[in-house]
Amino acid sequence: MGSNVLVVEPDGYTADHLCQLFQKDGYRIHRATAGADGLAQLRRIEPDIAFVDLYLPDMDGRRFLEEVTTSGLETSVLMVSARKNIGAVVECMKLGAVDFLEKPFHPDDFALAMRKVEDRLALEREVRALRSRVERGAPYHLLFGRSRRMRDVQAIVDQIADTDITVLLRGESGTGKDLVARTICECSSRRDRPFVKVNCAALPRYLLESELFGYEQGAFTGAHQTKQGKFEFASGGTIFLDEITEMHVDLQAKLLHVLQDGEACRLGGKEPIKTDVRVIAATNRDIEEEVRQKRFRADLFYRLNVVNIMIPPLRERREEIGHLVQHFLEKYRTQYNRPDAEIPEDVLEEMVRYDWPGNVRELENYMKRLVVVGDVESVRRELRHGKARSQAAAGQPARADPAEFEGKTLKEIAKAASREAERRVLQQVLEKTRWNRKKAASMLDISYKALLYKIRETGLDR
Repeated sequence: MGSNVLVVEPDGYTADHLCQLFQKDGYRIHRATAGADGLAQLRRIEPDIAFVDLYLPDMDGRRFLEEVTTSGLETSVLMVSARKNIGAVVECMKLGAVDFLEKPFHPDDFALAMRKVEDRLALEREVRALRSRVERGAPYHLLFGRSRRMRDVQAIVDQIADTDITVLLRGESGTGKDLVARTICECSSRRDRPFVKVNCAALPRYLLESELFGYEQGAFTGAHQTKQGKFEFASGGTIFLDEITEMHVDLQAKLLHVLQDGEACRLGGKEPIKTDVRVIAATNRDIEEEVRQKRFRADLFYRLNVVNIMIPPLRERREEIGHLVQHFLEKYRTQYNRPDAEIPEDVLEEMVRYDWPGNVRELENYMKRLVVVGDVESVRRELRHGKARSQAAAGQPARADPAEFEGKTLKEIAKAASREAERRVLQQVLEKTRWNRKKAASMLDISYKALLYKIRETGLDR
């Protein structure tokens, strides 16, 4: 089996006998004659099996067993004793021992005890695998369960997940590229190895270079000790390079070398380090345009673009919105202890009609706000206004909702329409000036103070 075994036994003859039995089956043996030394080795090697005498020179074996069961280690413990003590046997079994052998024991008794250990180890492995599949299944079905567009994405993921092929994920911000990358990893043979995410837009060039490739001690001022890069840390696993088009062109050349040769070199290092990493990259930009504008290397694009997966925006898969709303409702009810939180039917209808420029991330933020704050009226108003703005931007007349005007006089309706028109003009001018309020006030020919008042009054917020 090749597993680690710890034998904590003060009697040399018994210890030798046990080591011979274990070595026959290919176990790696570690020995200790006292409890303190055994516990030190236990924490260091984290053995699969521990064989412990009930009567150790420095402690009771039951105390050793208790230390094992409370440590969080998945070590199966077999207890042994030369003295008959029914109470001790019962107590040890209650504390979690797999079996209890009486010295001197016959090899058949040992073989029977080891079968119990192996059955227990097999059961634990099965439980862990089942739990892992269940955990992986939740995001998988959330991603792919409802729309034809996402089932097309699922078909590609199923084909390429359990390979080492490089993948480029494309789509607007908030569409779920991160979740698709994690799903690819979880459905691959690398699922038990590291998944490392690096946001290429979050760090300036030199910090990103040291983050990706690491550095040697003394490579630059402040490099007091050698640091592993993300490519080294992710060895055997997957690295997810988010917002890859934000990476500086000079750094792109170094990344290309890693992808071509499977080697990385730390800053200040002389010897290349072998890397065994699957690369998944993502961008929300038009990467072909970035290549044409010389902001992204064509050779790196061709190297990354082995499999290209386009994640559609939420407005193109509206059939998922109700399912996502229910998912986030249940998630945040539990997380924030709001079991009575509900989403009114008319708000859900507004959500289905809304275009979601921020995609799933924007929807999740709205759901969190609705569950925690219960801000139904303002959410309903924002969704309606947001839909009106998107229609205006597309050159479509915004449709009036009769329910909005119910119980209002013509004068009140005109005033509300005027306020909305004023809000749209304010927003367009602020966006045109990149939210330079002084410039916006000048363009609108009003005072700076009046502009600030209008921004507050219309509910505009950057």
